[in-house]
Amino acid sequence: MSRFIQALFSSTFRSSWRSVVMLWKPMAGWTLIVYAFFTAILSPIFIAMVHWGVFRGDRLPAGNDELLQFALSPTGFSYLFLIILITLTGTTVRYAGLFQIITDELRGRHVSITSTTVRIAQRIHFLIKLCAITVGAAIILALPLLAGIWGIYQTYLTEFDINYYISVTPPEWYRAITLGGIWTGLWGIGVLFLVGFSLPALPSYLDGRRTLREALKESWTLPFTKMLLFLNSIGIAIFFWVLIRLFSDSILILLFGAMSGWVLDISGSLRLLAAFAGSYLILSFIITASISFVGFSLISAIITKFYYINIRGNEAVISPGMLQLTKKTIRSLRWISRPKYLTLILSILILSSIVSSIILTRSPDAAEYNPEIVSHRANAGGAPENSLAALQESIRLGADYAEIDVQLTADGVAVILHDADLMRVAGHPGRVDQMTYSEMQQHQLLSEKDFPEELLVIPTLSEYLEMANSEIGLMIELKYYGFREDLAEETIRVIREHEMENQVILMSLSIPSVQQVKTLAPDLPMGYVSAVAAGDLSRIPMDFIAINQQNVTSQLVQNYRSRNQEVYAWTVNSTGNMVDLLEKQVTGLITDETELAIEVANEFSELTNAERLLLRFGFLILDPFSD
Repeated sequence: MSRFIQALFSSTFRSSWRSVVMLWKPMAGWTLIVYAFFTAILSPIFIAMVHWGVFRGDRLPAGNDELLQFALSPTGFSYLFLIILITLTGTTVRYAGLFQIITDELRGRHVSITSTTVRIAQRIHFLIKLCAITVGAAIILALPLLAGIWGIYQTYLTEFDINYYISVTPPEWYRAITLGGIWTGLWGIGVLFLVGFSLPALPSYLDGRRTLREALKESWTLPFTKMLLFLNSIGIAIFFWVLIRLFSDSILILLFGAMSGWVLDISGSLRLLAAFAGSYLILSFIITASISFVGFSLISAIITKFYYINIRGNEAVISPGMLQLTKKTIRSLRWISRPKYLTLILSILILSSIVSSIILTRSPDAAEYNPEIVSHRANAGGAPENSLAALQESIRLGADYAEIDVQLTADGVAVILHDADLMRVAGHPGRVDQMTYSEMQQHQLLSEKDFPEELLVIPTLSEYLEMANSEIGLMIELKYYGFREDLAEETIRVIREHEMENQVILMSLSIPSVQQVKTLAPDLPMGYVSAVAAGDLSRIPMDFIAINQQNVTSQLVQNYRSRNQEVYAWTVNSTGNMVDLLEKQVTGLITDETELAIEVANEFSELTNAERLLLRFGFLILDPFSD
């Protein structure tokens, strides 16, 4: 066993594990100090800076294209640089403290959090400088990756709308994906080796023996075999970090899943169920934090010990056997398991569970919640998107709304189409804004199923309104490929011509479009489509927001609802995501799977509070089609 451990784990790894076991108390104390400083002090300050510096006065928040433009501006780049700098500085300060703790122990000095804090505080300006240089170097390293991807994109994927390549996946798409993957892989391998071979320079720089340039030169002149052993030790530490995390999460989920099922069998108490859910939350947080602490501390110790063994030549850091260290760990666990300490831990856990149960069982009346199902691009029944056939299928299935995209042709006709060109949906390369409507009528939408030809023409907004009248609501997205003021004007004109103001809602990715519609037609509900955003989007003059499902939280829904602004989630196609968003009480689901969404919503409305609570924590896998 001893030989196996020595073969698998290098002396540097074993010595590092010894340091973590022996010095876990000051390491944990320093970690808590760093977390408290960077999360409780710096985070609020930075948020305030962003709020005052970017979104002050009547300036609107940034979202979608506006956010991208801001990120590419000098001000936006500065904020992005500052975010990365603060994050990296936090990680570096944390490592610097662990380095100091290990160094004090090796040199026989008294190890204390106070002395560590004083020493790190004296070097903080050097650490910030180091992190600033590192961020700058990372940006320079990213340029070849971005340039290569951009070149591949320009070579293979710019002839037609990007949705054509994603959906049809022609040979050009596979070439671009293959070349992009190869280029990214080669770049990633190069960066990993560059970072790995540079890591030993960090403790050398912190030790004050070398300037940063000298430390890097010293690191890169080490024997290649030693560097491979160093990288192997780091790799093993990361592997076990991830493995233990996965194992602990699996055991915890299985354990609490079984216990929750047992509670359901013997009691229908929602409070008791919530207490178990609260215990799961507390234990999950403690275990995750503990594993992360050990993993980061072990990697930090490996970097430090490698420095002292292979650069400083301090042989005194060679560790005792792994089995001895494991025995010490077991003795520490036994110490924690003493009745008085165990009683204290259990008391805290039970109290936390009771508090959590009170919070978790406070939920709105489910009977009043009737989510709307919106067929994305009127996509239903296998019909082509945005076609009259799809609209007909959406009506048949009973969707509340059909979400559609409206653009203007070259001669100003409002047509229903998503892409900038016809290539994906009709097999023709012509662009919408460069074709007249009579030219577009010569092409039919591609379909894998048989539908009447008159239902496969590229429809006008007027034709859509006529078919939808009194049958289904329309969620109309103003689709811009270059902002045109006449798009909103023509859309509103056609809606008023058909007297369907009470049956449609409008939305757009563009903030100027939202402002324009609210000026031209304040009586029409107008929403903002949010892909990415920063700041308080509720300040946009909108009646609702359609937001990427990954960004939806219960608190976000409550915040918008409190301002009478509804929340729609897009594009929700899986049962699990549908259940999650229904639990968060979104106004509606925008989905390609209309029939499935209707069945899931109906099944969800029949769940008990206890079943919904279990769903929230993943203890129950809901099958909407089961009895």
